[in-house]
Amino acid sequence: MKLLSLLLFLCLVGCAHNSSTVIVERKIEGPKVIALDAPRTPWVVEIENRLRQNGFQILRWASQKRVREQVSDSKVEEFSESTARYVLVIDGYAPLDPMTRCFGGGFRFSHLTAELVDVKTNETLFNVSGSGYSENCPPMSGKIFHNVTSAVVNAWQQ
Repeated sequence: MKLLSLLLFLCLVGCAHNSSTVIVERKIEGPKVIALDAPRTPWVVEIENRLRQNGFQILRWASQKRVREQVSDSKVEEFSESTARYVLVIDGYAPLDPMTRCFGGGFRFSHLTAELVDVKTNETLFNVSGSGYSENCPPMSGKIFHNVTSAVVNAWQQ
């Protein structure tokens, strides 16, 4: 019975995956303002709240302003001007129904990926990905929200 319990535990824990890759080493200088490109789900709100607790201003959209620019005598270009230089792109899936949520309020992710993009240079600064259980999923709580928040905080110059 103990062996079966141990194997079950190892199987469940072994399914978790977390990785973080810093692509651009330079630190960001300036205000801590980022826009989100993410679904409106309860688990995105968890990430938003953690970022706000770390002093970030969170914008819901990167662009709110349409610009028309005459580029030549015969050509006019129209585009959305970004109000935020940095966008946190989040993609993931965690079931939200009560039968698959954790008792502590956490989530069981099949996948989660977060990338911070500099819209001025069109570069991805870092990538964080993971799967498995989030915080507040006893007894197998993970650190997926912490990993995303830490990566964003560490991207800025302290």
